[in-house]
Amino acid sequence: MLFSVGVRPNARLAAEAGLELGPSGGIRVNEYLQTSDPDIFAGGDCVETPHRILERGAFLPLGSLANRHGRIIGDNLTGGRSRFEGALGTTVLQVAGFHVGRTGLTERQAREEGFAPWTALVPSPDHLHYMPTAKTIVVKLIADQETGRLLGGQIVGPGDAIKRTDVLATAIHFRATVDDLPAIDLGYAPPYSFPIDPIQHAANVLRNKRDGIAQGISPAELKAKLDAGEPVLLLDVRTPQEVAAQPFPHPQVVHIPLGALRRRAQTLPRDREIVTFCKISLRGYEAQKILNALGFTNVKFLDGGLVTWPYD
Repeated sequence: MLFSVGVRPNARLAAEAGLELGPSGGIRVNEYLQTSDPDIFAGGDCVETPHRILERGAFLPLGSLANRHGRIIGDNLTGGRSRFEGALGTTVLQVAGFHVGRTGLTERQAREEGFAPWTALVPSPDHLHYMPTAKTIVVKLIADQETGRLLGGQIVGPGDAIKRTDVLATAIHFRATVDDLPAIDLGYAPPYSFPIDPIQHAANVLRNKRDGIAQGISPAELKAKLDAGEPVLLLDVRTPQEVAAQPFPHPQVVHIPLGALRRRAQTLPRDREIVTFCKISLRGYEAQKILNALGFTNVKFLDGGLVTWPYD
């Protein structure tokens, strides 16, 4: 069992000294890490660190930030004028054989902060699948619908999630958009990555959604529709062998392998919403495009496919 209990800032001494605290209870500092008393500097786990996206303080108790704070404070105490350029809360860890990384805002945080986020869920091997060392990762990318600006991402899996987290943090730091990320010239060789890296593929999915090429639906959105009793038709385009190995039992599921979809599409209703899926929804997306070409207008693919479906 995994407990994530969090931490709270211990800023009692600062409060007793009359220093201003932020909403989290952490010490409020400016870009030079000065407190409300300009002769007192503060850093580390008890401060509200300036956030690069939110443009205000956020409680981010991370050792990496504490060390950066220390350098800036040391410089400023000895006559320098160094600025803290802001943080993104970039965090990496290993748990139960999984590598986990996150940076920037989550989808929920983005909504709470007034952004209009849209997301991509992309499962993928961490490098080319024919290499014996390839392992799965799942990328979730969040961007602002209005500007295309990257807001955050989470990456998890037994594969290499950490270098992707760092690339994404770098892109977000420099205010990159979903158009900028695929243009970055990342290193490629079969033991290390793909010709188009999974995080760049996730950005391309968002670009396709923006441009009307792809119509996706998240697992949470689909689950809400099913729970509400909406008559969504779930179109499983996997092979019979895949279905037998990993069934998806639901009364609204219809199974038509992708290779037979053009021939059997006339058996599908045109007056119901159709959600296509496979293991990772690459074929789900292809099925969406096939049905669109055949005149079906209310078709979406399940973001991430069954790999990212967390429900029973």
